[in-house]
Amino acid sequence: MSQLPLNWDGELFLSQGWAHYRGLVGDSDTHAHFATQLVFCAHGTVRAKIGAKTHESNRLIIPSNVPHMLEPSKQSLDLLYIEPTLLPDNEKQSQELDDWLNVLKKAYPRVEDLRLARALNAINQLLDEKVSLAVVAEKAAVSKSTLANLLRSNLGMPLRRYILWRRLYVAALSITGGADATTAAHRAGFSDSAHFSRTMKQTFGVSPSQSLLKIKMAVYSKESQDLFA
Repeated sequence: MSQLPLNWDGELFLSQGWAHYRGLVGDSDTHAHFATQLVFCAHGTVRAKIGAKTHESNRLIIPSNVPHMLEPSKQSLDLLYIEPTLLPDNEKQSQELDDWLNVLKKAYPRVEDLRLARALNAINQLLDEKVSLAVVAEKAAVSKSTLANLLRSNLGMPLRRYILWRRLYVAALSITGGADATTAAHRAGFSDSAHFSRTMKQTFGVSPSQSLLKIKMAVYSKESQDLFA
C-alpha cells in the first residue's frame, strides 16, 4: 500500500495559454489534455506513464493530447502546461525551468492560418453560450467541414473538446477570483457543476474538489477576448 501523500498541495499560476503548478502531486487518473506538459523535479526523479510506457527522470515532456498519469510525489515538482499555439518555433527540450518561464511570460498565442485564428477568437467570445460548429464556421468565414479539418489538423481535437478545454480555463479563473464550483461552472458555460467536474477529471485526472478547490491559485495576467492576433 502506497505511503505517498494522495492530496495535491501547492500553488497554481494561470496565464494566457499556459499555467505553472508548483507543489506536491497527488492522486490522479490517466488523462489527456491539449497542453504540452513539462515536468521538472529539482531533487531526485519523477515517474509517469506516458502513452504505453513508464518513464522516470528529473525532467519529462508529455506531448499534447497524449494519455498519461504522474505518480504521486514526496517532493515538490514544477509542472508547466503550455498550449501548442504558444510554444516557440525554436523550442529546446533542454531549457531549464527559469528559461521556460522567461519565454512564456513574453509569449503570446498565435496561429499562422487566419481562418483558424478567426475561429478560435470566435470560440473564446461565445463560451458563455451554446457553441456550434455552424456558428463558429460562419464567424470564421469557412465551411463546417473546413473548420473541422482545421481544428483536427492544427489542434489535434474536434470543436467540442477544444470548447471544453477553454471552459476549464474560464472556470479556473473564476475559482481564483473566489467563486465556488457551481458558480465557476455556470460562468464558464458548463451545464452544471457535475459537468465541470467530469470534464476536469477527464482532462487532468482529478476533480475540482481534489485540486482547484484545495490548492492556492493566482493569475499572472488577464487575457483579452481576442486571443490570436
